[in-house]
Amino acid sequence: MTLIIHLLGQPKLLIDSKPIKFNAPPKTLPLLAYLLLQRRQALERQSVAFALWPDDSESVARATLREIHARTADDIMAALALYRPGPLTGGLKDAFVRRYQGREPVEHIHPALASLLDETFGVILYQEQVLRIAHELAGFGLAEADLLRRAMSHFDPGKRMQELQRKFVEEAQARSGIPPETGERIWEMMAAFAGYGFPKAHAASYAQIGWRSAWCKTHFPAEFMAAVLANWGGYYSQRVYLGEARRMGIPIRPPHVNYSGHHFTVRAIDGTKTLFMGLDQVKGLTRRTIERIQRGRPFASLDDFLTRADPRAQEAESLAKVGALEGLGKIPAILHRIQSGSRKRTGTSWQAGQMSLFSLDESNGEDWAIEKKVAAQQELLGISLEAHPLELAADRIAASGAMSTLEAAERIGQRVTVAGVRQTSHRSRTAKGEPMLFLTLEDLSGMLEVILFPQVYRQGREIVSSGKPFLITGMMEIDSGRGEPFLRAEKVVVLV
Repeated sequence: MTLIIHLLGQPKLLIDSKPIKFNAPPKTLPLLAYLLLQRRQALERQSVAFALWPDDSESVARATLREIHARTADDIMAALALYRPGPLTGGLKDAFVRRYQGREPVEHIHPALASLLDETFGVILYQEQVLRIAHELAGFGLAEADLLRRAMSHFDPGKRMQELQRKFVEEAQARSGIPPETGERIWEMMAAFAGYGFPKAHAASYAQIGWRSAWCKTHFPAEFMAAVLANWGGYYSQRVYLGEARRMGIPIRPPHVNYSGHHFTVRAIDGTKTLFMGLDQVKGLTRRTIERIQRGRPFASLDDFLTRADPRAQEAESLAKVGALEGLGKIPAILHRIQSGSRKRTGTSWQAGQMSLFSLDESNGEDWAIEKKVAAQQELLGISLEAHPLELAADRIAASGAMSTLEAAERIGQRVTVAGVRQTSHRSRTAKGEPMLFLTLEDLSGMLEVILFPQVYRQGREIVSSGKPFLITGMMEIDSGRGEPFLRAEKVVVLV
């Protein structure tokens, strides 16, 4: 029996209305929570946490999951809610983690808050907690409490907010015995949070998707990554998700006329689940041709493919160049044969037997060099599956003396040089308003966070945005807030 799970939601949820098919019996569904609980260590691993979150803030999610040793869906819900401007303001996130770990006692501004904030260790995480505080401490009706929440969310400093603040402080004293100065502190805590707070139902929905996605990724990794890639990834570029699939040990192949669907597809090749890129990613390939390919396959030879799929000559050439005709001949010979018998020359469609007039000459036995295949895939697919850019630069990286990101992460307090390509980045500004860059560097062993302060960023901005491999030299440090290693860049140079 085939189980189909739809992971639906906003576009940022990565998998949008595309089914993932799992050959699993329905009785496995009641075991979902148990299996996920048993896999909590996997949830903490970088490779499993990647691509699970609503906004792909997986670096923060990974760190938070490790810090709180996530065991349940409620833990994931808290981790998601923590990564919001409200809890991050004033160190509330750090206080939550310390209290969760038992390293700091839970302290409430007033004992009356205990029943309302105990589940979140004295920290306001959810908008509903603001409503309950206003309702239970100051007697606000639920409609009035929601009006308060909405006013706070819009940072309304007007007369209405002043009236609500006065009423809250006065009623909290009258109903709950809370001194006015303490009431003011509670109000300020609510106001600081509410503007950026997460509704608990919102966090719960995202957590359930992340929770179930983690199970899918752990137990059906190839199918999960196929669905993510079929939706063109998410927050990051497609190359990042392909890199993640490679790190998971999933073979990835370019489009192929005998195996690929419209989108990324899982096929078993010699007993190994393999990801095939979709035919729709081949530049210039029409829907009509894709449908003919899918209806007519498998194709036993180039003749068979050309006469039954009947592609335009340019389409046939593009398929050959990206490796979609692998097994039907070598690229130079296929191209020569297509060009010799193309429809442009004959003025007709490919006809059965027509191509036999132009024999497939592979006498020299030479195929394209890896560099040429990479260039063709980059041009026609937008990305190369033939080789990672760093694989082509292996000799230059070795000559430079650069170490891997994995080695660098163990050299805290030391100056290191690493080689890699930009995975993702975002700009920020210093207190003086100068531009700086937070960069995630990728190499064949993993990823490393890098900070380029203004002077280094000005010098290396074009290099890191080029998409080509480069070298970064700097000092390895530890982010005290997250406990994660990062490289403070001192110099960025092109890999030559």
